[in-house]
Amino acid sequence: MKKKPTPDRRVPSQARSLERVERILDAAAFVFAEVGFEAATTEGIAARADTSIGSLYQFFPNKRALLYAIAQRYAERVSELFDRVEAEVLAGGQPFGALLRTAIDALVAFHAEEPGFRAIVRNWSSHEFAEFDEAANAEFARRTAQLLGKRAPKLPKARRPVVASVIVETVSAMLISASRRKGKLGPQIVEETKDMLERWLAPYA
Repeated sequence: MKKKPTPDRRVPSQARSLERVERILDAAAFVFAEVGFEAATTEGIAARADTSIGSLYQFFPNKRALLYAIAQRYAERVSELFDRVEAEVLAGGQPFGALLRTAIDALVAFHAEEPGFRAIVRNWSSHEFAEFDEAANAEFARRTAQLLGKRAPKLPKARRPVVASVIVETVSAMLISASRRKGKLGPQIVEETKDMLERWLAPYA
C-alpha cells in the first residue's frame, strides 16, 4: 500500500528509541480512544506512556503527528495480517467458505486487541483516518480480487474488482459496527456477516 506522507518527525534508529516510540504510540492510541482527539493532551499521552513530555516531543511535534503515525502503523499491521490470510487462502487447504470465515475471525480477533483500531473508531470523523482507511481498503480490494481469481473460478474476471470491493467494504463496516455494540449483539453481527458473504459467494467457488 502506498504510504501517505506524514508530518515531519524524527524517525528513531536505535532499539531503545524504537521501543519508546512504540510505547508512546500505544499510549496515544489509548488516550485518543478514551477521550477523543480534541480532548487528548500530549501531557496526558506522555504520562500514559510513562515518559517525559520532552521525550514525546523529541519524536512527535504535535498531536496531529501522533494521529498520522497511529494510522500508518495500523495500516501496516493490517497489511501484515492480510499477508498471512492470503498465504492460507493460496495454500488451498480448506474449502472457500471455511477460508472466508477463518479470515473474518482473524480480522475480528486482531481488531479486538489493536489500539489503533479503537482510536480510529472513536475519531472516525478525522480526515486523516478516513484517508488512510480509503487507501487501505482500495489496496485490500485489489488483492482480494486476485485471490478471487484463484479460489472463485466461476466468478467472471470483469466482476472480480467490484465483488472484492463489496467484500472489503462490508467487512470493514462490520468491524466498526460490531466493535460499538455491547453484549451479544457484536458477535451476532459478525456471524451474520460471515453467513451473508459465504452464501453470496458460494455459487462462484
